[in-house]
Amino acid sequence: MLQELPFSVDSDARSNHRVRRLGQLSAQRKGWRILHVVVYAGISLAGMLGASAANDKEYVLGPQDKLRVKVYEWRASRDKIFGWDALNDEYTVGPNGSVSLPLVGEIKAAGLTTGEIANSIGDSLMKSTGLARKPNTAVEIVQFRPFYVVGKVTQSGEFAYRPGLTVLQALSIAGGLRTREDRDARFEREVIQGEGDVSLLRLNEASLIARKARLEAELSHASDIQFPAQLTSRIQDDVFAMLLKQERLIFQARSEGLDTQVRALHGLREFLQKELASLEAQLVFLDKQIGSIQKELTAVSALVVKGLAAAPREFSLERALAQAQSERLSAETSLLRGRQEISKTDISILELQDGRKNEVTIDLRQTQAELDALESKTETARRLLYESAVSAPSLLARRTDAELAAPIYTIFRPSADGATVQIQASETSAVEPGDTIKVEIPLAEDETGALDLTSTERHEAPGIELKAETAGDTVGVP
Repeated sequence: MLQELPFSVDSDARSNHRVRRLGQLSAQRKGWRILHVVVYAGISLAGMLGASAANDKEYVLGPQDKLRVKVYEWRASRDKIFGWDALNDEYTVGPNGSVSLPLVGEIKAAGLTTGEIANSIGDSLMKSTGLARKPNTAVEIVQFRPFYVVGKVTQSGEFAYRPGLTVLQALSIAGGLRTREDRDARFEREVIQGEGDVSLLRLNEASLIARKARLEAELSHASDIQFPAQLTSRIQDDVFAMLLKQERLIFQARSEGLDTQVRALHGLREFLQKELASLEAQLVFLDKQIGSIQKELTAVSALVVKGLAAAPREFSLERALAQAQSERLSAETSLLRGRQEISKTDISILELQDGRKNEVTIDLRQTQAELDALESKTETARRLLYESAVSAPSLLARRTDAELAAPIYTIFRPSADGATVQIQASETSAVEPGDTIKVEIPLAEDETGALDLTSTERHEAPGIELKAETAGDTVGVP
């Protein structure tokens, strides 16, 4: 027994040590479990606080709201928090007012708060996955649906919403009210641009008139261009002088080019005619030679019959006669070919002249069409310049006093049933996501009536002319 005692003592010590160790591990597990619960509760609470921080009152979701969904589940068997990664993402409320989530499908979001849609997601998950209890779900708003500003503002359009926004703040985001200084600068730019457009159209018109005069001179085979008085009267202007000079250079180059080609063809025709004359003379000579050979051959043949001449002499004359006749045939063929080439040359001269005539006729018709179209454009540009220089400033002057009046703000707010509610607002009125703010400035009289200038106003602007008769007319600005 004395020998077993040490063993018993060691066994009890080890058992006590194991018990203490198990107690420590159990305490650590409880501590980790409590820590997990605290962390998870903090995450859920942060999501709920973020969802409710958008406004003091419960914010109701609507289309274009962007949401962040977080779904977590405490699994006691594993002592850990399980995150639903397939669901934890950002979603946008669609035009039909619903949100489509994995494992859940479409869930109605419009008209609900973030807490209500979080409960709806949890209930749907519990039903679709067969969970024993509903997982913890948090929904927060990442981006609110935009608001809109229209009317008498510097920059109308769609803008990002921010919590606590008022009408005055929305107006500042849209650049503020449209001021008279902005319109003054715009009218000045329009006048400058209108003057440039009219000047450019006037120069184009002068260019087309000069081209038309040059084409008419080419068509009539004139030696020089007769420009109309509306161009020659402005010859002191460097631009017009250069324009007329260029047309004369083009006329001279085209005339010289055509004359050179025609002269070349005429030269070829003269050469062919000389060649024909030479061939005709050669035919006369060959005819004489053939006649002489035939006479000699007749005499020699008679002597051969009588036995007074040798037969080889007769054969030699026959060969000479055949050769002369062959040369005459070749000369006749060359003569026919020469006459054919002369006919081709005459046709080429006619085709060249007719081709130039057709080309000039087509260009002349096209130039006239461009002139007709340009006349309409020029008249429109002059009227626009007149309106910018006279009518618009007159309208602006009539609006000056009216602009001192307070602007009128109207909020168009969509309701849950799809209708739009019209609200008369002030600068301190609260703006909600999806609102449309309309800014109006009351006018002293109707805009359309203000554009009708009186005869006195027209008389006070003598520099403006609605219509110009020639390309040299100008459009003045008072």
